[in-house]
Amino acid sequence: MAQPLAYTPPPHPPGQQAFTARDDLERLLETMHETGTLRLLHDLLARFEDAVAVPLKHLDTPGGRNGLSTLLVLGRFLGQLDADGTSRFFDALAHGLGDAGERLRRDDDPPGFIALTRRLHDDDVRRGLDAVVTLLGSLGARLTEDAD
Repeated sequence: MAQPLAYTPPPHPPGQQAFTARDDLERLLETMHETGTLRLLHDLLARFEDAVAVPLKHLDTPGGRNGLSTLLVLGRFLGQLDADGTSRFFDALAHGLGDAGERLRRDDDPPGFIALTRRLHDDDVRRGLDAVVTLLGSLGARLTEDAD
């Protein structure tokens, strides 16, 4: 359960009068007026029913309901991911895609079967293949598990 924040605002500087809540509110309103935020909020609230009707109309279709369900499943999935592992994975993926793109830009002949087989002696290649095969194995296990 949420806990209240233990925050007390700092005291006002010596020799200066403390701002009251009314002073803060007046400054906030003035700033919102000067930046146009107040007018935007006013117009949005005045047209709130019209603004909300458009997305609600699209959500009230089979495609909209399906999209919303997919979004909820995606959110649940993202909440289960380990942030550090995901960061490492996407960092490695970005570098790998960059290296692959660089390889595709070269004009030399593609490597033959023997040259590709030699690459299997590289620890990094084997580590990447192991990660891909592990991913495919886990995916296959979950797909057959869901079917049972």
